[in-house]
Amino acid sequence: MPTTNFPEYTQQFAELLNTLVTIGQVSTFELQVDQRSTLRGFIKGQATFIAGSELHFREFLDTTLLEPKTMYAYHYQNAERQLIFRYDNAIHRPPLLQQEHKHTPDGIILTLAPTMQQVLDEILG
Repeated sequence: MPTTNFPEYTQQFAELLNTLVTIGQVSTFELQVDQRSTLRGFIKGQATFIAGSELHFREFLDTTLLEPKTMYAYHYQNAERQLIFRYDNAIHRPPLLQQEHKHTPDGIILTLAPTMQQVLDEILG
């Protein structure tokens, strides 16, 4: 989602989730926005898919940066609350070769930070 400011980004984020509700892929979602300025803010929430799986997400954005997403986590779990995958850039002990990575039931994979659209495409694939 290319954007120039935080309110525009959050509007696009909400529209993406609303579209999934409209087309019947998501039954409900919750979105909390903590705008720190017109350029920075925090988004968190969750989306429940029709089959009962859930995506929990959070992002901190600073739109003045070339890569505006300074912190993120996208945790996807099945209806039994078992991990399917989680993308995040949390610091690990012992350290990973890069901060961006993906957790799966089989272990950790180094990967670039996905967009919310890419995460949803992977889920709905």
